[in-house]
Amino acid sequence: MERITIALAAVLFAAPQAPAQEPMEPQVFDGARIQEIYRMRLDRGGLLLESILDTIRRNNIQDGAVLTAAGSLSECTYHRVKSLAAKAEDEFITVKAPMEILNINGLIAAGEPHLHLTLSADKGAFGGHLENGCRVLYRAEITIAKFSGPALARKPNKDGTPILQPK
Repeated sequence: MERITIALAAVLFAAPQAPAQEPMEPQVFDGARIQEIYRMRLDRGGLLLESILDTIRRNNIQDGAVLTAAGSLSECTYHRVKSLAAKAEDEFITVKAPMEILNINGLIAAGEPHLHLTLSADKGAFGGHLENGCRVLYRAEITIAKFSGPALARKPNKDGTPILQPK
């Protein structure tokens, strides 16, 4: 009886599923090599995304990746998806509290980064897409790779979502 109750609860309270779609073959973009690595340090009061963007521009990083980050923040704005709709619907969240940066990573294509971060605070881990206005509490350390090889860019698909493709 307990198994049936658990199974029924799983069906009743399951998260809504996205409409069934035919899975597409993954697109693999090969031929890139790491050309350079940039290691950044931000001190108290520094702006996280703004400093990453400045480093990307100053070093002409057209294709690359933010590999990792660690540190702490006193304030952070991020966004996350809030529905299963075909066109993305975002929810913007600002947190003002002491937080640890557990990670930041993502790809840079045509000089534009798509970065996600994971943070922790007293209520657990959370995160999403990094936005402007995240302020360093004590320090932040970030590693960025610059690639050489075939260039990539993001172009909107039929639903308006920017997708990675050859430039």
